[in-house]
Amino acid sequence: MGHDGRVDSAKPLFNELILHLDAPPHDGPWNMAADQAWLELSEVPVLRVYRWTEPTATIGYAQNLTKLGDSLPQWPIVRRWTGGGVVLHDNDYTYSVIVPAVHPWSQTNPLDSYRLVHESLAKALNDGSRLAGPEDLIENPFCFVAPAMHDVVRDKVKVAGAGQRRGKLGLLHQGSVQQVMLGEDFWPRWAAQLAGNVLIRHEMTDAMIERAQELTQKRYRLASWLNEREDEL
Repeated sequence: MGHDGRVDSAKPLFNELILHLDAPPHDGPWNMAADQAWLELSEVPVLRVYRWTEPTATIGYAQNLTKLGDSLPQWPIVRRWTGGGVVLHDNDYTYSVIVPAVHPWSQTNPLDSYRLVHESLAKALNDGSRLAGPEDLIENPFCFVAPAMHDVVRDKVKVAGAGQRRGKLGLLHQGSVQQVMLGEDFWPRWAAQLAGNVLIRHEMTDAMIERAQELTQKRYRLASWLNEREDEL
């Protein structure tokens, strides 16, 4: 801990981390389900990097789809399990930091966990990006129009934001990086900054795939989940 009671950001956040480079693009329901499957079944923290089969909008867990109405594009829409605002996934870089409940870091204070992940991300970008402060904050239901405290900004442009969920399964941080160009080496380099020991994986286990398929059908692909947060689980 630092002298002000904040968690120390000068050292890696984790001792061990799985970097899941999920290269094949997936649709929105599968991407949401895969994150939850990792959260449920992994025993170590995970940095999952993934892509989309087509432009997709994700909305935060607490957002009202009816109120968003015509402001959303005519794209597929999926409700996240995490909070935050509307995110438009079209040529962005999407990632999740997944910390299962068995790992002590999953109990990190919400403000600290958000700040620490984004501090590390801004450092890895190494392009003058910084964390948003009170002077940067804007109210808007669209995530990348409205910087929140500790989002990543460059000058006055928001380049990274995220939604989080913390519960009995652990901590899920779903993030998007936009309006920057990232090389192929970025994710391994950031993973090495996040953890002392990084294990790269390109595929999920059979058990995770099976669970993701179940979550896709019984939660994330349901109209009742999108409209009213109701599922069949």
